[in-house]
Amino acid sequence: MTIASGTKLGRYEIRLKIGAGGMGEVYLAQDTKLDRRVALKILPAEVAAHPDRMKRFVQEAKAASALNHPNIITIYEIDETESGHFIATEFIDGETLRERELKAPLKLGQSLDIAAQIASALSAAHAAGIVHRDLKPENVMLRQDGIVKLLDFGLAKLTAPAPDSVDGEAPTRANIKTDPGMVMGTAIYMSPEQARGLPVDARTDIFSLGVVLYEMVAGQLPFEGANRNEIMASVLSDKEPQPLTRYSSEAPTELGRIVLKALRKNRDERYQTIKDLLLDLQSLKQELAFERKLQESAPPTLGSVTETLKPAEATAETSGLGWRTFPSRRTLVAGATLLVFTFSVALTYLLVSHRNTANGRRPEIKSLAVLPLKSLDAGENYLGLGIADAVIRRISQTGQLVVRPTSAVRRYVNEETDALTAARQLNTDAVLDGNVQRSNDRLRVSVNLLRTSDGVSLWTDSFDMPITDIFTIQDKVSEQVASRLRLQLDPSQQARLTKRYTSNPVAYEFYLKGVYSFDQSNGNNNKLQMEATIDYFKKGIEADPNFALAHAQLANAYAAKAIFIETTEPMWVERAKEEINRAQELDPQLAETHLARSLLLWSGYEGYQNEAAIRELVLAQQLNPNIGHANLGILYGHIGLEDLGARELQRALDIDPTSEFAKSLSLYQYQMGAKYDEWLIAYQKLYPNYPISARYFLGKGRLEEAQKAIEELSAKEPDDLELPRQKALLFALKGDFRSAEAMVPTILSKHPLKDLNYHHATYDIACIYALEGKSVEAVKWLKETAATGFPCYPLFARDAYLNRVRQAPEFIQFIAEMKTQNERYRREFG
Repeated sequence: MTIASGTKLGRYEIRLKIGAGGMGEVYLAQDTKLDRRVALKILPAEVAAHPDRMKRFVQEAKAASALNHPNIITIYEIDETESGHFIATEFIDGETLRERELKAPLKLGQSLDIAAQIASALSAAHAAGIVHRDLKPENVMLRQDGIVKLLDFGLAKLTAPAPDSVDGEAPTRANIKTDPGMVMGTAIYMSPEQARGLPVDARTDIFSLGVVLYEMVAGQLPFEGANRNEIMASVLSDKEPQPLTRYSSEAPTELGRIVLKALRKNRDERYQTIKDLLLDLQSLKQELAFERKLQESAPPTLGSVTETLKPAEATAETSGLGWRTFPSRRTLVAGATLLVFTFSVALTYLLVSHRNTANGRRPEIKSLAVLPLKSLDAGENYLGLGIADAVIRRISQTGQLVVRPTSAVRRYVNEETDALTAARQLNTDAVLDGNVQRSNDRLRVSVNLLRTSDGVSLWTDSFDMPITDIFTIQDKVSEQVASRLRLQLDPSQQARLTKRYTSNPVAYEFYLKGVYSFDQSNGNNNKLQMEATIDYFKKGIEADPNFALAHAQLANAYAAKAIFIETTEPMWVERAKEEINRAQELDPQLAETHLARSLLLWSGYEGYQNEAAIRELVLAQQLNPNIGHANLGILYGHIGLEDLGARELQRALDIDPTSEFAKSLSLYQYQMGAKYDEWLIAYQKLYPNYPISARYFLGKGRLEEAQKAIEELSAKEPDDLELPRQKALLFALKGDFRSAEAMVPTILSKHPLKDLNYHHATYDIACIYALEGKSVEAVKWLKETAATGFPCYPLFARDAYLNRVRQAPEFIQFIAEMKTQNERYRREFG
């Protein structure tokens, strides 16, 4: 019975019926609590009435809801009301693959893209131990923006056995309406083992995807029959499908090989993992896109070294190095380069494409994400992330594009996220991704450049080379990079883009491992991780003592260890200085050297040399325009150049909108300047579901709410370093100055002199005494605050906490000195 519009099932209000099938009816509904559209699948009474089947349904739906993948439908909840049981999922505005197929034949590129997205979804499911068992066009939704969504994980096995009715349309198309599966699945898409009722594993989904892909390209099913039973008999026989080329003249031979391998009757002869199938699909897509690109606009500078790939010539071959079978392809550049220059050439295609087109202006490319190359070898993630880090540095130095930093892309090392989804998450116009595999002394690298707006592959290639030839190959390709990027580079920028940092492969490998390890230790102050990082950089330097970049990164690691991990060990500062000096001697054009020096200068070890630290960051940005903005922004804020600080922090967010570091510093800038209203607006925008800090309530004089917030924080995190300072301020604001002063030793014990928050602790102490009217003590701690890295004149001039001592002579003199100092900062830095 159809449920009327306006009916409420819990918090969901029915809008209209949008589908029906063996598992029940599907409705568009409104989540009245979260104000979003959802799809409700109302389960039939026979399913809900069977305890064992209901139990299995709940267990498997829970497993499916744990999957977090852009190509898998999101399950919100399972619930029941008086009207029955239902499952709530995201509402997908689009059509099923079956509906799209019935409208018009799919283009080859569309079929490959859909198949690749389905394979990506299955890869995530298989990794979680979930086998779909019912893959078919009715369970594939196509959104308006091209994103594919796979439906009904865990539901197919609950449907009742299908009746032995004849389906006259089965030879070419399955019925749009989903009927209950036969032997845990839909008959004409089943693998032979599934049709026989045998135990199945992930390889059954590979077979079903092969059927779906064959049907998209050929326009009919791979196994012939007048009805479902005849089709199943064909599946269970020894008869092989007809070649794809019999039905589609545009189908490449390589695609035929891929599909036939997926459709092997013996599952041991099939692809053994969905990832292998996905890689072959992606490789084929890249080859075809590359051919199309060459046909449209092949740059003349490549005429002597470029060959066009023909799909019919693509054959399976094995390198003999112990790798799995890869589709063959010809190299773009003789002796092809590894890693960094591969991506640089790809970027050239991007820039040339949007500057030179005969068919109208294409979307302008202003930003780029370089994803870590996916390693095809277990435990080799350092190589893929290290490659991305090197490319990011080189392209960033041109200043021609906004390039997302390594901190923004590192999460994709362990995420099964396709490149276009990652690009949209990172809000970039283009994305570079690929994979890398190592076998003994050789590397195989595949790369692909995609335009985010339409998913067009702008450039793609793969390379197979000895690892020892990497630097010679880089030299050969650098000439092509210079001509094809067509960037307006001055001589120094051109030199940085193509320069060698080392010619020693062993040193370079240890350096990459160090970069990866340093990235993993970012923000967690892990002593063992930092020691491993330092060891990698030291081994790289042992292999090549003149490796300046390794010296600079080692300096940064030593500085981080001194400031964040072992704050009582000054020897790490001395070692950092030694490495900074050595790096500077070897290569004075490294931005990383200036970052390390700035970190030390603005610390307790070096007496908080504000101006010198800022100068180092400015120098770093002259060498690499995309780095150091968050650091510079917070430094400007500390010395009272609030407008400059806000500008730099916004630039940091423009470069990396995902950066929690930049977001938190932007908020801290408001808190640090006692701009409580601005802080609240920004805080609620960034973190709408988080509780409001006691700092806000204290600053606004809302003491009861401040006390409640402090109590809640104390219950959740009793060791939070902010608690003693907040409690002391609350005591002082309530007039309990004795209790407030009694907290001062505790505050100082939490923040020793070399602690980066020491000057904020001393400022809170100054405010406590100022609220009490003790001007001498207040000014004493204000001077300590200014001397240890926080000479923020605008804050001292506006903060209401200091109002009670403003007329005291010592405060008048202090604020005049701060104003003079601030004017000096303004003259130098703007």
